[in-house]
Amino acid sequence: MNFRNFDAEEKLFARRATVAFALVCLCFTILAVNLYRLQVRDHSYYQTQSNQNDIKMIPIAPTRGLIYDRNGIALVRHHSDAV
Repeated sequence: MNFRNFDAEEKLFARRATVAFALVCLCFTILAVNLYRLQVRDHSYYQTQSNQNDIKMIPIAPTRGLIYDRNGIALVRHHSDAV
């Protein structure tokens, strides 16, 4: 008859649980280090990048001609044509 060795199984479980806990702790440590690096150490770099990431309005003259309504009055003019 095969009898189970409960002491050996308990030691194996404890060893696996310890390894799994250490792995989880390692992952959370890596996460915390990266969070510190992004939020504290490299804050000024990302702040500068954020400030430069805005929409810049650049006026560009349209390439189309003048637009007239049905009465022949110009609806849209080039900026240089405006009086």
